[in-house]
Amino acid sequence: MRSNMPYRWMVSLLAVPITMGAALLHGPGSVAAPPANAVAIVAANRNDQVELAAAKRSTATPTATAVPPPTTTPTPSVAPTPTARPADMLKRVGIQAGHWQAKDLPDELARLRSSSGAFAAGYAEAQVNLEIAKRVVKLLQDRGVAADLLPATIPPGYDADAFVSIHADGASSGSSRGFKLATPWRTSRASQHLADTLTAEYAKSAKLPQDGAITINMRGYYAFNYRRHTHAIAKTTPAVIIETGFLTSAADRTMIVDRPDTVANGIANGIIRYLNEHDPNDGGSLLPPEFKTQRPLDPAGLDVRAAPSDTAKLLKRIDADGRLFVFQERDGWYQVFVRGESRMVGWVRMDQVTTTDDPPPAPPPETDS
Repeated sequence: MRSNMPYRWMVSLLAVPITMGAALLHGPGSVAAPPANAVAIVAANRNDQVELAAAKRSTATPTATAVPPPTTTPTPSVAPTPTARPADMLKRVGIQAGHWQAKDLPDELARLRSSSGAFAAGYAEAQVNLEIAKRVVKLLQDRGVAADLLPATIPPGYDADAFVSIHADGASSGSSRGFKLATPWRTSRASQHLADTLTAEYAKSAKLPQDGAITINMRGYYAFNYRRHTHAIAKTTPAVIIETGFLTSAADRTMIVDRPDTVANGIANGIIRYLNEHDPNDGGSLLPPEFKTQRPLDPAGLDVRAAPSDTAKLLKRIDADGRLFVFQERDGWYQVFVRGESRMVGWVRMDQVTTTDDPPPAPPPETDS
């Protein structure tokens, strides 16, 4: 996918206890297995996805080991999901190969049928994504996860324990490099947890630098937009989109094209780690939070920073009339989109803003990256 795509208007911006499986494997050589009582080997069958839409998480409790607490601050309290998956139901994960079979997208996404992603040095992104995605699916299935290899078209209301869309980046300059991950605009605690484990395990395996420039298009990825599209994931499916590296970078291509097994190991390890750590009884973590539009408390305005820290890079100083659309909270900070700034996504301190009754922005058109 191309990182310098024209800006498209953003999606809805309204915007654990965690245990870790004893079988978790950190090394890039192989994938850690979930607890034996949580999964069993199964072949993927895409036809059963719609039938799973009413079911939620397994009640099996992973085996725990002592791990440092996460840095994620819980999102506002929400009611748990109404149902739980049967205890003997396998964990299900959707792995999408970005841009694969885009020409077959349904009418509601017809505009994206010509989307082919990045292309460099004779390599097409869709094929690179597919080679990695197939390996991730096999690794997960070998560890007892019901893993589905998904094309550009997502089954209606796709319901799973996790969904990961695999892409590769592109830029006009060959100097741009690194991987990055993004969650949907309205980020549930489960989605953020999945992003955290994927980031850690992918960095460890692929050993690529991390690019922190999360784009609006990544947050507004069409497969996340269950409010607008039928062919999108279910509201309660934890989701992440990953740019494995820049196809336009010779250094990144050495990894994502020449070493797809290493790349796949990193992604699979991150997913397995999430499945082991996530509390299946915490239904509230699956629901995206609802946030009101915010404004600065101080008449002099406030700073928007690149990370949730007072020492992070200053992106912009906004005045008291500025409006901020929130999609997640973390460690006493809100990650926000700044009204009127086409690409301004940053962090503001929660104690420096207050809610308003301003309506959220209009829904954006679907995006493919």
